[in-house]
Amino acid sequence: MTSAAEEWAPRRVLWGSFNGLAYVPRLPPTAYTLLLHMMSEQEPGGLVVATHDELATGLALERGMISRAMPHLVAARLVTVVRRGRFQLHPAISAFTDPRDQQRAMRALPRDMRLDVGDFEDEYERRFQLHLDEKARKAAARAKGTVTPLKPALKSVR
Repeated sequence: MTSAAEEWAPRRVLWGSFNGLAYVPRLPPTAYTLLLHMMSEQEPGGLVVATHDELATGLALERGMISRAMPHLVAARLVTVVRRGRFQLHPAISAFTDPRDQQRAMRALPRDMRLDVGDFEDEYERRFQLHLDEKARKAAARAKGTVTPLKPALKSVR
């Protein structure tokens, strides 16, 4: 029988200054949980390589809960969706192998992507409302049948 300490494999040591957490708006609890999990799973520089299913499994949640929480993190500018299964954490909350790497990443940010510019709470609410409006627009278009499918429909063979 092995002890929990023997099973634990130390991870590489990463450096992070997480001052950006001071600019996290009021989020639903699942979004906070997801953010902390992503921060624990990140690669140096803040890349998180995981699908929604993998994130859900890691948190013992349903996939739909991840899908509902992720837009909150995106609207708060804490997470950027790179592509399916690839997410980039904001440099202010990312871990790096060297503090200078984080400083370079922060300097490279466009001003509108900084967390400490403007009223972060109002900006989050505005961006999240835009997300909800777009989601409603797409649902209405689907209901009317005016949304073009991503993949062409397969023709039936007779």
